[in-house]
Amino acid sequence: MITVGIIEDDPSLRFNLEGFIKMEKDLVITFSYNSVEAFLERRNELQEPFIVFCDLGLPGISGLEGITYIRQIWSEAHLVVMTGNDDEDVIFDCIQRGANGYILKPFRIDELLNQINIIRNGGALIAPQVASKLFRRIQKPKDTQEDDMMNGLTAREKDVVNELLKGLTYKEIAFVLGISVTTVNDHLKNIYQKMGVRTKSELIAKVLKR
Repeated sequence: MITVGIIEDDPSLRFNLEGFIKMEKDLVITFSYNSVEAFLERRNELQEPFIVFCDLGLPGISGLEGITYIRQIWSEAHLVVMTGNDDEDVIFDCIQRGANGYILKPFRIDELLNQINIIRNGGALIAPQVASKLFRRIQKPKDTQEDDMMNGLTAREKDVVNELLKGLTYKEIAFVLGISVTTVNDHLKNIYQKMGVRTKSELIAKVLKR
């Protein structure tokens, strides 16, 4: 059973999200609030869900600040931002604060199950428009004096990181690179150790900061 939390101030979208989730036998809503404040008031009563969908443009405490709060409370929950804002700096700020996914409004509610499955299978949920911005940011020329932290990775390890940034699941990375899922996991263990990170979110944030 996949547990889902929602923080969205648009009553129509929140209603549609709740309705869709209730129709899926493998999904269950653990909470649904219209603000970060409402979530924080009840946080001690809530169990950590598998995934939290959080709007970015919330009244009061912003969704951006909400990501920070949620990540401090729950270390394992998958945080997916829902927003119409495709500003590059905002995208990177969200990822660096601990977001695992970024989907742009408007989106089709019936695509939600596929998006949840991507995360369940180890992928990162990144809208195509957002992914293109990630690559442009990564490919920007760097100061020749800058120490590129990825220099310590092997060519294959760099391939794994690049595919991971596209939002591919471990199984998809294995298919693209022509290796087994076990080998992908072995590469990731080495990458985590070399990069000094413990999770996929930390790895992505560190790569994007470089």
